[in-house]
Amino acid sequence: MYCKLGMIEERVGYMVDSQQGKGYRVLSMFDRLMDGQGINKKQEALTHQVGEKTIQRDIDEIRTYLEKAKLDYHLQYVRSEKVYKLINTKNNRLSKEQILVIVKILIASKALVKSDIGEIIDQLLSHVAVDPLLLNEKVVYEDLHQNKSLLSLIWGISTAIQKRKVITIDYLQEGEAIPTAKILKPLAVIFSTHYFYLIGDNQDIPTVYRMDRIQHFREMAINFEFPSVHPLQVEDANDLTHIRLLYKGRSPEIVYSRFPTAHLVSQNNHEYVFEAEVLEYGVKEWLLSQGADMEVLEPIELREEIIETVQAMQQNYRYI
Repeated sequence: MYCKLGMIEERVGYMVDSQQGKGYRVLSMFDRLMDGQGINKKQEALTHQVGEKTIQRDIDEIRTYLEKAKLDYHLQYVRSEKVYKLINTKNNRLSKEQILVIVKILIASKALVKSDIGEIIDQLLSHVAVDPLLLNEKVVYEDLHQNKSLLSLIWGISTAIQKRKVITIDYLQEGEAIPTAKILKPLAVIFSTHYFYLIGDNQDIPTVYRMDRIQHFREMAINFEFPSVHPLQVEDANDLTHIRLLYKGRSPEIVYSRFPTAHLVSQNNHEYVFEAEVLEYGVKEWLLSQGADMEVLEPIELREEIIETVQAMQQNYRYI
Protein backbone atom coordinates (compact mmCIF):
# COMPACT_ATOMS: atom_id res chain seq x y z
CA MET A 1 0.00 0.00 0.00
CA TYR A 2 2.72 2.44 1.00
CA CYS A 3 4.70 1.45 -2.10
CA LYS A 4 1.76 2.31 -4.38
CA LEU A 5 1.24 5.64 -2.66
CA GLY A 6 4.93 6.42 -3.08
CA MET A 7 4.77 5.61 -6.78
CA ILE A 8 1.69 7.81 -7.23
CA GLU A 9 3.36 10.71 -5.41
CA GLU A 10 6.52 10.27 -7.50
CA ARG A 11 4.46 10.22 -10.73
CA VAL A 12 2.52 13.37 -9.71
CA GLY A 13 5.78 15.13 -8.81
CA TYR A 14 7.26 14.17 -12.19
CA MET A 15 4.19 15.55 -13.99
CA VAL A 16 4.43 18.86 -12.07
CA ASP A 17 8.14 19.16 -12.86
CA SER A 18 7.44 18.27 -16.48
CA GLN A 19 4.77 20.97 -16.80
CA GLN A 20 7.04 23.55 -15.17
CA GLY A 21 9.85 22.54 -17.52
CA LYS A 22 7.57 22.86 -20.53
CA GLY A 23 6.40 26.31 -19.46
CA TYR A 24 9.96 27.55 -19.10
CA ARG A 25 11.00 25.91 -22.37
CA VAL A 26 8.18 27.44 -24.42
CA LEU A 27 8.61 30.90 -22.86
CA SER A 28 12.35 30.75 -23.45
CA MET A 29 11.86 29.94 -27.13
CA PHE A 30 9.16 32.57 -27.58
CA ASP A 31 11.33 35.23 -25.91
CA ARG A 32 14.25 34.47 -28.21
CA LEU A 33 12.02 34.42 -31.28
CA MET A 34 10.65 37.86 -30.37
CA ASP A 35 14.25 39.01 -29.97
CA GLY A 36 14.90 38.10 -33.60
CA GLN A 37 16.83 34.91 -32.89
CA GLY A 38 16.31 31.58 -34.64
CA ILE A 39 15.27 28.30 -33.01
CA ASN A 40 17.07 25.10 -34.08
CA LYS A 41 14.96 22.08 -33.17
CA LYS A 42 17.86 19.68 -32.62
CA GLN A 43 19.77 22.18 -30.46
CA GLU A 44 16.69 22.89 -28.34
CA ALA A 45 16.15 19.18 -27.79
CA LEU A 46 19.75 18.77 -26.56
CA THR A 47 19.55 21.87 -24.36
CA HIS A 48 16.31 20.84 -22.61
CA GLN A 49 17.00 17.08 -22.72
CA VAL A 50 13.77 16.21 -24.54
CA GLY A 51 12.95 14.71 -27.90
CA GLU A 52 12.73 16.68 -31.12
CA LYS A 53 9.03 15.77 -31.37
CA THR A 54 8.48 17.55 -28.04
CA ILE A 55 10.20 20.68 -29.38
CA GLN A 56 8.06 20.44 -32.53
CA ARG A 57 4.90 20.40 -30.37
CA ASP A 58 6.20 23.47 -28.52
CA ILE A 59 6.78 25.25 -31.83
CA ASP A 60 3.28 24.31 -33.01
CA GLU A 61 1.82 25.75 -29.80
CA ILE A 62 3.69 29.01 -30.35
CA ARG A 63 2.39 29.14 -33.93
CA THR A 64 -1.18 28.55 -32.71
CA TYR A 65 -0.83 31.28 -30.09
CA LEU A 66 0.39 33.77 -32.69
CA GLU A 67 -2.64 33.03 -34.87
CA LYS A 68 -5.18 33.24 -32.04
CA ALA A 69 -3.63 36.41 -30.57
CA LYS A 70 -3.70 37.98 -34.05
CA LEU A 71 -0.16 39.25 -33.69
CA ASP A 72 1.60 40.66 -36.75
CA TYR A 73 3.99 37.70 -36.90
CA HIS A 74 4.07 34.22 -38.33
CA LEU A 75 6.50 31.44 -37.53
CA GLN A 76 8.52 30.33 -40.52
CA TYR A 77 11.18 27.66 -41.08
CA VAL A 78 14.28 29.12 -42.78
CA ARG A 79 15.87 26.18 -44.58
CA SER A 80 19.14 27.94 -45.36
CA GLU A 81 19.75 28.46 -41.61
CA LYS A 82 17.87 25.37 -40.37
CA VAL A 83 16.01 27.43 -37.80
CA TYR A 84 12.51 28.71 -37.09
CA LYS A 85 12.13 32.49 -37.10
CA LEU A 86 9.38 35.02 -36.52
CA ILE A 87 8.52 37.00 -39.63
CA ASN A 88 6.89 40.40 -39.13
CA THR A 89 3.94 40.52 -41.51
CA LYS A 90 3.57 44.30 -41.20
CA ASN A 91 7.29 45.08 -41.05
CA ASN A 92 6.75 47.52 -38.16
CA ARG A 93 9.73 46.27 -36.17
CA LEU A 94 13.10 47.97 -36.37
CA SER A 95 15.96 45.94 -37.79
CA LYS A 96 19.40 45.89 -36.14
CA GLU A 97 20.70 47.99 -39.07
CA GLN A 98 18.02 50.63 -38.47
CA ILE A 99 18.68 50.64 -34.73
CA LEU A 100 22.42 51.07 -35.35
CA VAL A 101 21.72 54.18 -37.45
CA ILE A 102 19.40 55.60 -34.76
CA VAL A 103 21.99 54.94 -32.06
CA LYS A 104 24.72 56.66 -34.08
CA ILE A 105 22.50 59.73 -34.59
CA LEU A 106 21.77 59.87 -30.85
CA ILE A 107 25.45 59.58 -30.00
CA ALA A 108 26.48 62.26 -32.50
CA SER A 109 23.86 64.63 -31.07
CA LYS A 110 25.49 64.72 -27.60
CA ALA A 111 22.18 66.24 -26.53
CA LEU A 112 21.49 64.17 -23.41
CA VAL A 113 23.36 63.11 -20.30
CA LYS A 114 25.13 59.77 -20.56
CA SER A 115 22.67 57.99 -18.26
CA ASP A 116 19.69 58.97 -20.46
CA ILE A 117 21.46 57.88 -23.63
CA GLY A 118 22.38 54.59 -21.96
CA GLU A 119 18.76 53.86 -21.02
CA ILE A 120 17.49 54.75 -24.52
CA ILE A 121 20.10 52.54 -26.19
CA ASP A 122 19.26 49.67 -23.83
CA GLN A 123 15.58 49.98 -24.79
CA LEU A 124 16.46 49.98 -28.49
CA LEU A 125 18.75 46.98 -28.08
CA SER A 126 15.98 45.04 -26.33
CA HIS A 127 14.19 44.81 -29.69
CA VAL A 128 17.00 43.00 -31.52
CA ALA A 129 19.60 40.32 -30.93
CA VAL A 130 22.53 41.87 -29.07
CA ASP A 131 25.29 42.85 -31.47
CA PRO A 132 28.83 43.77 -30.25
CA LEU A 133 28.83 46.63 -32.75
CA LEU A 134 25.77 48.15 -31.06
CA LEU A 135 27.15 47.62 -27.56
CA ASN A 136 30.36 49.44 -28.51
CA GLU A 137 28.37 52.54 -29.51
CA LYS A 138 27.04 52.86 -25.96
CA VAL A 139 30.54 52.74 -24.46
CA VAL A 140 32.02 55.53 -26.61
CA TYR A 141 29.31 58.13 -25.88
CA GLU A 142 30.39 61.32 -24.12
CA ASP A 143 27.97 64.13 -23.29
CA LEU A 144 28.69 67.86 -23.22
CA HIS A 145 29.15 67.86 -19.44
CA GLN A 146 25.46 68.36 -18.84
CA ASN A 147 24.45 67.63 -15.29
CA LYS A 148 20.75 66.81 -15.52
CA SER A 149 18.27 64.70 -17.44
CA LEU A 150 16.10 66.57 -19.97
CA LEU A 151 13.64 63.79 -20.80
CA SER A 152 10.90 64.80 -18.34
CA LEU A 153 11.35 68.49 -19.16
CA ILE A 154 11.07 67.90 -22.92
CA TRP A 155 7.99 65.73 -22.42
CA GLY A 156 6.34 68.16 -20.00
CA ILE A 157 6.81 71.23 -22.18
CA SER A 158 5.79 69.32 -25.32
CA THR A 159 2.58 68.32 -23.52
CA ALA A 160 1.94 71.94 -22.57
CA ILE A 161 2.35 72.93 -26.24
CA GLN A 162 -0.17 70.31 -27.29
CA LYS A 163 -2.63 71.50 -24.60
CA ARG A 164 -2.01 75.18 -25.50
CA LYS A 165 -1.10 76.03 -21.90
CA VAL A 166 0.96 79.03 -20.79
CA ILE A 167 4.05 78.04 -18.80
CA THR A 168 6.49 79.65 -16.41
CA ILE A 169 10.18 78.80 -16.52
CA ASP A 170 13.16 79.68 -14.36
CA TYR A 171 15.84 80.40 -16.95
CA LEU A 172 19.53 80.72 -16.16
CA GLN A 173 21.25 83.04 -18.63
CA GLU A 174 24.88 82.42 -19.47
CA GLY A 175 27.16 84.13 -16.98
CA GLU A 176 24.41 84.60 -14.39
CA ALA A 177 24.12 82.86 -11.03
CA ILE A 178 20.42 83.38 -10.37
CA PRO A 179 17.71 82.22 -12.80
CA THR A 180 15.07 84.63 -14.09
CA ALA A 181 11.36 83.73 -14.04
CA LYS A 182 9.62 84.05 -17.41
CA ILE A 183 6.02 83.56 -18.48
CA LEU A 184 5.76 82.12 -21.99
CA LYS A 185 3.40 80.74 -24.57
CA PRO A 186 5.33 77.61 -25.64
CA LEU A 187 5.32 77.25 -29.43
CA ALA A 188 7.79 74.47 -30.27
CA VAL A 189 10.59 72.23 -29.02
CA ILE A 190 13.37 71.78 -31.56
CA PHE A 191 16.82 70.22 -31.68
CA SER A 192 19.88 71.70 -33.35
CA THR A 193 23.65 71.40 -32.94
CA HIS A 194 23.87 69.39 -29.70
CA TYR A 195 21.05 71.19 -27.87
CA PHE A 196 17.29 71.12 -27.44
CA TYR A 197 15.60 74.51 -27.63
CA LEU A 198 12.25 75.84 -26.52
CA ILE A 199 10.73 78.49 -28.77
CA GLY A 200 8.36 80.57 -26.69
CA ASP A 201 6.21 83.61 -27.30
CA ASN A 202 7.47 86.21 -24.84
CA GLN A 203 5.21 89.29 -25.10
CA ASP A 204 4.44 88.53 -28.76
CA ILE A 205 8.12 88.07 -29.62
CA PRO A 206 9.26 84.51 -30.42
CA THR A 207 12.36 83.82 -28.34
CA VAL A 208 14.68 80.82 -28.24
CA TYR A 209 15.68 79.24 -24.91
CA ARG A 210 18.21 76.46 -24.45
CA MET A 211 16.41 73.73 -22.54
CA ASP A 212 19.39 72.62 -20.44
CA ARG A 213 19.33 76.13 -18.90
CA ILE A 214 15.71 75.83 -17.77
CA GLN A 215 15.99 75.15 -14.06
CA HIS A 216 12.29 74.62 -13.37
CA PHE A 217 9.08 74.69 -15.37
CA ARG A 218 5.41 74.84 -14.41
CA GLU A 219 2.29 74.57 -16.50
CA MET A 220 -0.27 77.27 -15.72
CA ALA A 221 -4.08 77.04 -15.87
CA ILE A 222 -4.14 79.60 -18.69
CA ASN A 223 -4.90 78.67 -22.28
CA PHE A 224 -3.57 80.51 -25.31
CA GLU A 225 -4.16 80.48 -29.05
CA PHE A 226 -1.45 80.16 -31.65
CA PRO A 227 -1.15 83.25 -33.86
CA SER A 228 -3.12 83.01 -37.11
CA VAL A 229 0.19 83.13 -38.97
CA HIS A 230 2.59 81.06 -36.92
CA PRO A 231 5.88 83.00 -36.76
CA LEU A 232 7.84 79.73 -36.88
CA GLN A 233 5.90 78.02 -39.64
CA VAL A 234 7.66 77.83 -42.99
CA GLU A 235 5.22 77.01 -45.77
CA ASP A 236 7.65 77.80 -48.57
CA ALA A 237 11.41 78.01 -48.88
CA ASN A 238 10.98 81.62 -50.01
CA ASP A 239 9.86 82.49 -46.47
CA LEU A 240 13.46 82.00 -45.32
CA THR A 241 16.16 84.66 -45.54
CA HIS A 242 19.87 83.89 -45.75
CA ILE A 243 21.84 86.12 -43.38
CA ARG A 244 25.55 86.59 -42.78
CA LEU A 245 26.58 88.10 -39.46
CA LEU A 246 29.76 89.35 -37.86
CA TYR A 247 29.71 88.89 -34.09
CA LYS A 248 32.29 90.73 -31.96
CA GLY A 249 31.05 90.02 -28.45
CA ARG A 250 32.23 87.75 -25.66
CA SER A 251 29.74 84.92 -26.15
CA PRO A 252 29.19 83.69 -29.73
CA GLU A 253 26.83 81.11 -28.29
CA ILE A 254 24.18 83.83 -28.21
CA VAL A 255 23.93 83.52 -32.01
CA TYR A 256 23.14 79.80 -31.71
CA SER A 257 20.58 80.58 -29.02
CA ARG A 258 18.68 82.90 -31.37
CA PHE A 259 19.38 81.00 -34.62
CA PRO A 260 19.73 77.29 -33.76
CA THR A 261 20.54 76.39 -37.39
CA ALA A 262 23.38 78.92 -37.70
CA HIS A 263 26.85 77.68 -38.54
CA LEU A 264 30.24 79.29 -37.97
CA VAL A 265 31.93 80.24 -41.25
CA SER A 266 35.15 81.78 -39.96
CA GLN A 267 36.83 83.07 -36.83
CA ASN A 268 39.56 85.65 -36.39
CA ASN A 269 40.54 86.27 -32.78
CA HIS A 270 37.26 87.40 -31.16
CA GLU A 271 35.37 88.05 -34.39
CA TYR A 272 33.01 85.36 -35.60
CA VAL A 273 31.25 85.17 -38.96
CA PHE A 274 27.99 83.20 -38.97
CA GLU A 275 25.53 82.22 -41.69
CA ALA A 276 21.97 81.03 -41.19
CA GLU A 277 18.61 80.55 -42.87
CA VAL A 278 16.07 82.45 -40.78
CA LEU A 279 12.54 83.76 -40.79
CA GLU A 280 12.39 87.53 -41.11
CA TYR A 281 9.90 87.81 -38.25
CA GLY A 282 11.56 89.71 -35.39
CA VAL A 283 15.10 89.35 -36.81
CA LYS A 284 15.89 93.05 -37.25
CA GLU A 285 14.68 93.90 -33.74
CA TRP A 286 16.85 91.21 -32.20
CA LEU A 287 19.93 92.20 -34.21
CA LEU A 288 19.53 95.83 -33.10
CA SER A 289 19.22 94.70 -29.49
CA GLN A 290 22.78 93.32 -29.67
CA GLY A 291 24.23 96.81 -30.17
CA ALA A 292 27.80 97.12 -31.39
CA ASP A 293 28.48 93.41 -30.85
CA MET A 294 26.57 92.49 -34.02
CA GLU A 295 27.02 93.59 -37.65
CA VAL A 296 24.86 92.40 -40.54
CA LEU A 297 26.95 91.65 -43.61
CA GLU A 298 24.20 90.16 -45.78
CA PRO A 299 21.62 90.60 -47.15
CA ILE A 300 22.32 94.15 -48.25
CA GLU A 301 18.64 95.10 -47.89
CA LEU A 302 18.60 94.15 -44.21
CA ARG A 303 21.94 95.86 -43.62
CA GLU A 304 20.58 99.10 -45.16
CA GLU A 305 17.41 98.88 -43.05
CA ILE A 306 19.50 98.63 -39.89
CA ILE A 307 21.71 101.54 -40.99
CA GLU A 308 18.61 103.69 -41.51
CA THR A 309 17.25 102.69 -38.10
CA VAL A 310 20.56 103.46 -36.37
CA GLN A 311 20.76 106.86 -38.09
CA ALA A 312 17.22 107.64 -36.97
CA MET A 313 18.18 106.67 -33.43
CA GLN A 314 21.15 109.02 -33.60
CA GLN A 315 18.78 111.88 -34.33
CA ASN A 316 16.95 111.04 -31.13
CA TYR A 317 20.17 111.38 -29.12
CA ARG A 318 21.71 114.48 -30.64
CA TYR A 319 23.29 116.91 -28.20
CA ILE A 320 20.88 119.61 -27.11
